[in-house]
Amino acid sequence: MRILHLYRPRLPSLRAQAIQVLHTTHALALRGHQVRLLADRGGEGGVEEALAPFGLELPPGLELELAPTIWPPGAGLWFRSRLWAWGREPGVVYARAKRYIRLLPARIPVVLESHELDSALDREAGRDPGASERLEREVLQRCCGLVTNCEGTMALWEQHHGPFLPASRRVIHNATRSDRKVQRQPSAEVRVLYTGSPRDYKGLKIVFDSLSLWPAGVRLVLVGGAPPGVPENVEVQAGVDYQKLPAVLATAHVLLLPLEDNLFGRQLTSPLKLWDYLATGIPIVAADLPTVRAIAGDLPCYYDPHRPSSIAAAVERALTMGESPRRLRLWEERAAEVEEFLMGLPR
Repeated sequence: MRILHLYRPRLPSLRAQAIQVLHTTHALALRGHQVRLLADRGGEGGVEEALAPFGLELPPGLELELAPTIWPPGAGLWFRSRLWAWGREPGVVYARAKRYIRLLPARIPVVLESHELDSALDREAGRDPGASERLEREVLQRCCGLVTNCEGTMALWEQHHGPFLPASRRVIHNATRSDRKVQRQPSAEVRVLYTGSPRDYKGLKIVFDSLSLWPAGVRLVLVGGAPPGVPENVEVQAGVDYQKLPAVLATAHVLLLPLEDNLFGRQLTSPLKLWDYLATGIPIVAADLPTVRAIAGDLPCYYDPHRPSSIAAAVERALTMGESPRRLRLWEERAAEVEEFLMGLPR
């Protein structure tokens, strides 16, 4: 099958979206498909340098193209021209970015992979959802299939756009790599480790509010940068390349997955870090939300995302646990599900 994965990540990158898109395309190519990914240039060098931070080599079948310039107008023109060049031959577009679907020739079949419903997020934030709704309806008119990252995202699409959805629909969760099955080497200092973006909606503020209630001698470590207002007693480390993450995870006594009790946390996320965490066997402290329970079941030590004292209690419980059961879902499994969906589309 000939597939264009339409997202345009910046490579290399530490962002979860880039990690997910690159590993999905890589795994599809390993399954024998001809896959093209158009990416913005995030540094010096070529394709090998773009793949190196992920620990990946370019397999046969994966056509990874980097924009020839970092100048945004020039990169945009290049991107449009490559879309039209790809569209001269039969194939399917697997799109993670709705706005780019407008650039495609009308004859090309399109499947949308959605990790959000922007109009619902607009309503939650008190914004006018009109523009988002128009784009969503326009995209649905072009799509022959819809994939979502979790059950909650699919439910929102069905609630708000039910009559307009394509008949072919499927939930396909995120995944991880086998090297996340780490051999634990916890540091001498007792560490609760958080990895990833420190953005506000990730739920770190209430974690900070809980720190005074944590057991003595337990340290919170943020890997991925510091949000505004980070307490002085929190250790902050820069983000690490995806291939270096297992060595960092192995040092933790507990892994932390905070989320806010909002639309994103309750219904729209299949956290990439959760799939990484579950493979390690290290105890997990996580916000008690449906999106997390749908993936992890009863494995984490859950906390009420509204109560700092609940976080402290969950950390204390996790520190008394031994190794947690491992759960491993590989990118190869995800690619097989995408393949099955694409092969089953109506011709």
